[in-house]
Amino acid sequence: MDAEQVESALVPYAVEEAVLLSSASSIPVYYRLYRLLKRFIETRALREGDRFPAEETISSLFGVSRPTTNRAIQELVAQGWLARERGRGAFVRNQGLLGLSLLTENLSLTDQFPADAVLTTRFLDRQIIEAGHPYAEILGLTEDSPLLFLRRLRLVDGKPVMICDSYLSASQFADLRETAFVRGSLYATFEERYGLTVSRSDRKVIAQELIDESIAESLEVPLFSPILLLTGLTYVGGAENPIEYMVAHVRECVAFTNTILRRQSHPRKEGV
Repeated sequence: MDAEQVESALVPYAVEEAVLLSSASSIPVYYRLYRLLKRFIETRALREGDRFPAEETISSLFGVSRPTTNRAIQELVAQGWLARERGRGAFVRNQGLLGLSLLTENLSLTDQFPADAVLTTRFLDRQIIEAGHPYAEILGLTEDSPLLFLRRLRLVDGKPVMICDSYLSASQFADLRETAFVRGSLYATFEERYGLTVSRSDRKVIAQELIDESIAESLEVPLFSPILLLTGLTYVGGAENPIEYMVAHVRECVAFTNTILRRQSHPRKEGV
């Protein structure tokens, strides 16, 4: 689209959505505007190189101040949706989502990332949690059992995409507080270091707002950002109780992908 077409498309969109900026909310107005403008880029088929409307135009259409619009535009630039060119304005960037095949038979999160992605894992915390943690019961442990807590930040091509927390039995896996993982994978470590083969992982995905300041800072997103919360229980062969309780905070640049094949239906016989 040329600049006039983009601006013409923004006018009815602003009329429909501007009410969201005037409603009471704990989310800052600039961040709500950022979300609306991001969705405008996504849903109105804007392409890389399209000139984005000027801040004055956006402020007028949405009924917000220039500083608010400027912060929203800064956020779009910081998150890779726009690029500024001195003296020319802001232009749409190609924003490809990171696709994770997270709902497949590949149980390890490490194996879910694209083969051509540069994946880096950074430990943010490794500590022993003393007795009394509620997750001990989930893992089939007694109340007085200490847990090992692991928090890892996963980056793709240098960009943070996920924080993954693992809760394990401290008595069984205490050495993981200090030692490196096998090939950066907890599941590979289970298998090669402990002789435990992961046989099943029960997972659940919930859409939430991020309210943990330390996680928001590590993921480089503001508080109240939309995230996907992924929780899971990990089982190994021959064990009745799970050996891991996992919680992952996934930021909005990630898309879950999967291919589902329809089962072949058999003709129903009359009278059956």
